[in-house]
This record gives sequence, structure tokens and C-alpha cells, in this order.
Amino acid sequence: MPVYLVPRDYAVPLDRVPYHVDVVDDVRRWYGRATGGRTFTAEPLIVQVSRHTFAELAADSFQAWWPLLQREFADYGLPWNRRSKIKLVFLTNGAGAWAGADSENGGIDSIGAAGHTDDGDWGGLAVIGDSSAGGVFAGVCPEHAIPGTGDRGRGGGTAWWCSGTTYRGTLAHELGHTFGLPHPDLFRPGFRCADSTAYSQMQCHWEYARERLFDYEVTHLRSLSFFASDTALAFTRLTDVPAASAIRWRRARLEAGDSLTWVDGRGGGTGFPWAVVLEGQGARAEYAVPVNATLVALDLGVRRGGAGTAVVRFTLDGRPVALHTMTGGAPPRRVILDVHSARRFAVEVTSGDVAVVLGNPRIYLR
Repeated sequence: MPVYLVPRDYAVPLDRVPYHVDVVDDVRRWYGRATGGRTFTAEPLIVQVSRHTFAELAADSFQAWWPLLQREFADYGLPWNRRSKIKLVFLTNGAGAWAGADSENGGIDSIGAAGHTDDGDWGGLAVIGDSSAGGVFAGVCPEHAIPGTGDRGRGGGTAWWCSGTTYRGTLAHELGHTFGLPHPDLFRPGFRCADSTAYSQMQCHWEYARERLFDYEVTHLRSLSFFASDTALAFTRLTDVPAASAIRWRRARLEAGDSLTWVDGRGGGTGFPWAVVLEGQGARAEYAVPVNATLVALDLGVRRGGAGTAVVRFTLDGRPVALHTMTGGAPPRRVILDVHSARRFAVEVTSGDVAVVLGNPRIYLR
């Protein structure tokens, strides 16, 4: 679950959101190449304004972000531990060059354990500062590292971390920890990037473009339930699908130049790059369900500023399967529906005059 996290007292840099969306997708595809075709499934990115200010998050050390975000999202009903299957990945606006990650059940403790243990197959948490991305936007860091340039020839701008390549590598590296991969020098004492032609992502993340993982790392990753898809998206966004029929309905899409669609209730609010909005009582949208569909997933809420209550009904082939009452100012509610045997999926506002948001709505495919 990728989250672009912004402190409460910071303005949301909307121009950076598409960049972070692309970074997550690039890293997901990188893992597919590095493992021979298998990669993790990522939900669509959300933008979250934290309930904490920058001063609260940074405190005496940038590592203070870690426990505060962990606790904040557990309070939202999205814990990464307690044998969770959620891996929370925070791309944090203003957190500098600090990054860290952990897995709910730790990592493998030997090369021989790779592929023979579920270490890394539960929840995980990663917090990644955006200094590299900020440097790219400021024009002092190159988007693509050029080997032999920058600090120590690592392809950066003003420092080794100063490139979009390093930013992607940092995300890939920290995700590797959530998947149970330690640094290779745990098993190979003395291993150093500068002395080796084997640039493992788990030791040399500024070498992202070299696209290398060791064989035991690939074996372990391919054994995890998270690595269940190829590099194609595991879902189709409903915002990319024409509605079979619709009343008082509209869709917002990041790639079409639309702004984020906001729902209050989590901290300073949750912004969705993709959304279907139903404008009050009687609004309705119906979709054809592909034959290879399994689930419909979305975050349901009332659009920011709405002060009333709405009742929302979900139907499959005309049969009601879920009914939700949503109130303005409440946090978005996760809705997951099994649609594998249905031909039609519909959502309707049966009462209430507030605008209802279907945040990042998507249909998962086999």
C-alpha cells in the first residue's frame, strides 16, 4: 500500500504526485525483471496528510517518523504488524535522506533458508524520505544517473543520493527488507559494493539501473505470496472503464490532468488520484464485470466539505450485496466485493444529498 505522506502543516505538492505514482510502478516492474517475471501487487497510491506536523514527525531525529506513522495508520485500521498482510510504504514529503524498513516476521537468517520459510511474507513497513525526488524537482539532481559522474562516480548530482535512479533504488531496497531480504554482507562478511561486480540491490541501491539480485534473493522472493503476478497491473481501474449506464456520475483521473479527490477523516485528509464520484441521491454507476474478474476494491467516503449522510448500495446482477452509511468528515471505508460469478456490478446512492467518493476503485483480474 504506497502512501505519499505529507505533514499536516505542509502544502501538498500536487505536481509531484504523478512522479511518485511512476516511481512505484517502475520499482514494481524492476522486481519483475530482476526475478524473471514475478513481482508484487501494489495498490494504487494514495496521498495522505498526516495528523502530525513536520516538527512532531522529525522531533530530535528523522527516525521519529517511524513510530508515529506506524501508530497513526494502526489507528486508521491499517496496521502493518500483528500478522497483517498489509505492507505500508511511506514516501514522505520532507523526511530528508533517511529511510528504513522492517518485516512483520523478520528476514531470512541464512542463504539456505531462502524459499523455505515465510519470513517476509507477512506485513511490513517502510519509510522513505524524498530528498532525491526533491533534488530532481529542484533541478540539482539528475532524473537518470550517469555512471562515472557525481560523488564517488555513482551517477548522482551533488551527492551519491542525488538522482531519481537512487530514489527508485531506495524504494526497491527498503521493499526488499519488508520481503525478508537482509543486506548481503550478513552472509558474505566484508562484501562491499566498491569491491564487487555483483551489485545487489540489497547492498548497492544507488546501482538500481544494473537490475541485479542474487540467486538466493530471487528464490526467496518468488516463494512469497506477495509475488503472485507478472509485471502487468493486477487490476483495471474503474476510472478507465466506461460505465455501462450512469446517472449523476463522473470520474477523475490523474493522467487526464484532474486533481486529487479528497475525503476527510484520516488525519488531514486522504487524496485519491483516481475516483468515481456519485453526486447525491439517485446517482448510480453500473459496470460490466470481465469474465476473469475476482474482486472489486475501493475506498468509500464523502467528498471533502460534505456535511450530510449518504446511504450507498452495492449490487451484483441486480442483487444487493452490501449497504453502507457514510457521513461527511468520517474516514474512508475499505470495500471489497467478490465478483467472480457476476456479470454486472453497480453502486447507487439511495439517500442523501452529499457527493460520494469511490476512491481508487478497481477490479482485480486473474
